[in-house]
Amino acid sequence: YEGTPLPLALPSAMQALGKAAFAALSPRLSTVAGSACRPRYSRSHPAGRLPLLGPQQTCRRCAMRTAAGDARAELSDEVAQNVVNSITGIIKFGVPLFNGGDAKGCARLYRQTAMGIVRDAAVTSDQIKACLRAAVAEADAIAEAAEAQAGAGGAAGSASEADAKKVSERMAWALRRGLDTAVNYILDPPPDEPTVYSADTSKGEGEGKGEGEGEGEGGGAKGPSTMTPTVEEAQLFDFTASPEIAGRWRSMNDGIMGGVSEGAMVPLDAGGGARFSGVVRLENNGGFASVRASFGSGIDLSQFTGVYLDVKPGDAASAHKTYLLVVKDDECMATQVNFKATFSCVESRDDEGGGLGWGRVRVPFAAFDRPERMGRGVMRGAFRTEAVCELGLMVLKGAPEQSGAFNLDVRAVGAYK
Repeated sequence: YEGTPLPLALPSAMQALGKAAFAALSPRLSTVAGSACRPRYSRSHPAGRLPLLGPQQTCRRCAMRTAAGDARAELSDEVAQNVVNSITGIIKFGVPLFNGGDAKGCARLYRQTAMGIVRDAAVTSDQIKACLRAAVAEADAIAEAAEAQAGAGGAAGSASEADAKKVSERMAWALRRGLDTAVNYILDPPPDEPTVYSADTSKGEGEGKGEGEGEGEGGGAKGPSTMTPTVEEAQLFDFTASPEIAGRWRSMNDGIMGGVSEGAMVPLDAGGGARFSGVVRLENNGGFASVRASFGSGIDLSQFTGVYLDVKPGDAASAHKTYLLVVKDDECMATQVNFKATFSCVESRDDEGGGLGWGRVRVPFAAFDRPERMGRGVMRGAFRTEAVCELGLMVLKGAPEQSGAFNLDVRAVGAYK
């Protein structure tokens, strides 16, 4: 980048040579100077090969980025990915240290990573560097305040060790928030709200709309209330006929990051299906419970449109929660990426005794358009329906009603055309 100083470690002759080479090449590069793009053609410009622009003209993409103050626009794709990989990689090391009682070691790793990014000349985003500097300054202030308090006469022995641990934990969290903010600046998830796919609870054939009507975003299939599989469907899990297959769904809760939420898939009595049940708690920055079912090397669902779930809320409170359907393909399994779509149940009543009724949720594969890792967007291709390796259900924190106990009853999971 023009005006960026070369590393001081380079010999002066090499610096001079590098600056001379950059000066010769810079007229052929497209950059943003104030609000105008350089009037040259460019292959390296984010918008591709540009037409010749006047000195006060700006391409539409640069104008949008400049107006938005997008920190991501200041970085090349390679540098942006390196920053994200550095942060997410060190968090994978830091979380086990923190959970194992070594908050001081965790804080040290986070601080080293933050300062490494700040000092990296390739990272040209002032916004990212500022948030990391602020996090380091906050952590240092916590340490200095603790030292000043101890110097004024703190408790000795075991109490002193306990206080030191709390200080280290506060420092680690201050640094973690800064690292998370830096990643969010780069990945910047879309601002629009995701579609919530609702359960359809229409009764029997001949009542309401016919089968197949009302399909699409936000709606389910208008089929019979018995939800009998048809040639247009492939049933993957029939919990009514085989409740024991609930054991194929393993728990994956926020304990992996220090949380204390609980969730599991358990069989219900006498053909009642299975129940995804648990509690979402917010302690230790947690807030999710999930279950996952694996298909080994993957199954081919490319001839289908999406996934259906026959579900009902296990209690009235669970009817007001939203749930996530999680899917992974073969590439996801290797890169720890997943795709999610949101769905909800409705507090409908069945015809027998007024209990909560069953409904069918249809989620098209097209809904899985936001690949993410650890809740943050990543760059990769479209979901591979020809190699579906894992399905999952999740309850995630957010609105107040998302916290606490939940019960989602499931009769069947399958694919529909």
